[in-house]
Amino acid sequence: MTDFTYKLHDDGVAVITWDVPGKSMNVLTREAFSLIEGMIDDALSDEAVKGIVITSGKDSFAGGMDLNVLATIRAESGDDPAPALFDWIMNGHRILRKIERAGMDDKNKGGKPIACAIPGLCAGIGTEIALACHHRVMSDNPKGRIGLPEILLGLFPGAGGTTRYSRMVGAMQAAPVLLEGKMLEPAKAKSAQLIDEVAPADELLDRAKTWVLSATDADIVKPWDQKGWKMPGGAPYHPAGFMTFVGASAMVNGNTQGVYPAAQALLSSVYEGAMVPFDTALKIEA
Repeated sequence: MTDFTYKLHDDGVAVITWDVPGKSMNVLTREAFSLIEGMIDDALSDEAVKGIVITSGKDSFAGGMDLNVLATIRAESGDDPAPALFDWIMNGHRILRKIERAGMDDKNKGGKPIACAIPGLCAGIGTEIALACHHRVMSDNPKGRIGLPEILLGLFPGAGGTTRYSRMVGAMQAAPVLLEGKMLEPAKAKSAQLIDEVAPADELLDRAKTWVLSATDADIVKPWDQKGWKMPGGAPYHPAGFMTFVGASAMVNGNTQGVYPAAQALLSSVYEGAMVPFDTALKIEA
């Protein structure tokens, strides 16, 4: 058995199911990240595939990244682990960017819609995979929560979550999710744009497939890949954006007293990333 399985349904939707054997909750390993990339490649190259749904075989979607991965890479890298960690994170960015672009050409045409069907709890890298998809449907499971709680562990969302979510809603609206690590129940998550749709549990996969089969080229192009995109709430060099970052910096320093560097690094990533193209912003995040 493998962490991910692939099945092409009769309606032309390829369903990739995350179900780690022997675990009560899915966590992402180094090996599994490569596995899902291979399945995405197969789906994008198969003319019979009209679109893709990524879902879970459990009653939750994901608990995040296996933190032993970071520890192992650091241990393997000797006295200077930063380059190896950077390269590994950038490879993750490449895979998630492949999901996001979904085979589109430089004119944003020819891609295949990818939806994420989230049955329950979704945290960390699970949320970052979902954010790379074009549409997110979450079950109305009363125990369901979605968010990016890495800051509570002294880290920050480094697989695109920081860059994508801040660009989706702006730095001010992103702050509770990114800087406070809040996990949101489905209705609030929809209001916060972490998800697009809430569905009954027994309709979750069908709702995701329905969206995939009806999506147009315009539906799958992310705002930052469109000409003329601007940072919601204002970029740092605009008056509104400038005041946002002044306030956020004061809040971070007031809350952390400079003891937890991840929060300041997160804010720097958003600030610097807002002034450059998306792929450069991912490098800054890494």
